[in-house]
Amino acid sequence: MNLTFSKQANATAVLCQLLKNLGVPVSRFTIKNDLENHPEYPSLLAFTDCLDSWNVPNEAYQLHPNEVNTDDFTYPLIAHIKGEGGRFLLIHEINNEQVKYADEKGANQTMAQAEFMMRWGGIVLLAEKHEKSGESGYRQSVIRGWLEDFKFPFLMILILAAMFATINLASVALPYLLLVLIKLSGVSVSALLLLYSINANNPFIQNLCSLGKKNDCNGILKSDAAKITSWLSWSEVGMFYFAGSLLCLILNPASVTLLIWMSVACLPYTFYSIGYQLKQKNWCVLCCGIQALLWAEALVFVWNEPFSRPDFSAFQFFSFTLCFLFPIAIWTVLRPLLLSSGETHPLKQQLKAFKYNTDLFMKLLSNQPRYTIPDDLLPICLGNKDAGNVITMVSNPLCGPCAAAHKTLDTWLNNRDDVQLKIVFTTANHDSDERTKIAKHFLALSISKDQGVAERALNDWYKPANKSYEDWAVHYPVNLDPSLNEAIQKQKDWCELTDISFTPTILVNGYKLQSPYKLEDLQYLLP
Repeated sequence: MNLTFSKQANATAVLCQLLKNLGVPVSRFTIKNDLENHPEYPSLLAFTDCLDSWNVPNEAYQLHPNEVNTDDFTYPLIAHIKGEGGRFLLIHEINNEQVKYADEKGANQTMAQAEFMMRWGGIVLLAEKHEKSGESGYRQSVIRGWLEDFKFPFLMILILAAMFATINLASVALPYLLLVLIKLSGVSVSALLLLYSINANNPFIQNLCSLGKKNDCNGILKSDAAKITSWLSWSEVGMFYFAGSLLCLILNPASVTLLIWMSVACLPYTFYSIGYQLKQKNWCVLCCGIQALLWAEALVFVWNEPFSRPDFSAFQFFSFTLCFLFPIAIWTVLRPLLLSSGETHPLKQQLKAFKYNTDLFMKLLSNQPRYTIPDDLLPICLGNKDAGNVITMVSNPLCGPCAAAHKTLDTWLNNRDDVQLKIVFTTANHDSDERTKIAKHFLALSISKDQGVAERALNDWYKPANKSYEDWAVHYPVNLDPSLNEAIQKQKDWCELTDISFTPTILVNGYKLQSPYKLEDLQYLLP
């Protein structure tokens, strides 16, 4: 069942809410990253694959709405409703003719059961938590997500703090210090508005815009009233104003008289902005913050400085002009770069749809020679021996990328029962070669011990960065039979026959995995 979402942001929000309600430790950063990297994103298949990867048991069903007893449901569950192109809701409870659910922002809502049954398409996704559910490295992922979400605000704070540090606080008057703080706040809020225009899905911005139930920054900032022209928005003008006037206060204090007149001239815009939001019965927290700052600076100006005609030299006027041109020039350079980075995401999704076409992938595989892995090579066999998908990894025991590939494959073996893994080693096959000694030990373990011991030995070998054969061999003692030399030689000959030029080399059912495909792609391509 591969039901596609109409809104990509809805997919991340609903899955985050489901895992939060179940108490499964998966960071929002991981949810967003794994979902968006799925070739079928946004879809129900992306949901189920991601839940499988986090060890969350789940089942998707197509039911007939008129034949379902909602008392049999376990909650929370995800249900698909028709309308607006189709979207998914996290259902908390269906009781007393009411459906309690959470919207995309996590706010609890209710809907009449009759309306729900009319709009419900019969699609449900059920999931539950068990003791192994969650992502590995959860804490590190949370920290990484915070750094990713707050990198832009943090950069702005550092820049503003550096500018503020240039002021000698002991020698400045209180009104001047208040003006600098107001300008710094204006630059910060304007930067958030610009960030919203680049990435409206940023969780930090979404939280700010969700402080009240009637807040919808998107409804205000995406409207025609938020733009002066098709290429210039009021958010950009606000950034130019606050950044330019801040530079003037710090670098050219004599321009304060002109700044007073500019501040008063900005006040009519506050009536326009507040009036428009009042008319729309919708409020943008960030926009209202800008209006409050404009009035605050005007009051400080008027309270501290009398109105007078601007009178300063040509050099001061030149300096004043440069202060306002500087942020304009910086934004002119940054804006296309930021916009182009946002446009690459849809392009990546289109390329994924092409790359992860299973028929195309299988045709590319079958158009090259197929290599068999005979039993006399004594490959290490892990996973389901009856599986139809056989992945062969040609490995070097001392190879760093081989260790990373083994970690990926080990994760698959723990989560899937439709894969068999075979490992063949490439060595020089002489006594002075460290690889030969390690490979022989692995083959001996594979022959004399059960599969579980060989698997643990592989994990323990590839896990540490600094490997010591002597320390590792103590935990996995074996008798090295001289007949192993023949198996190692056969593996060496086989690697030369198949032209193995680098490790790890991956074969899928006997076919070499070719560029642009990587090992990680196979989780979406294996039948």
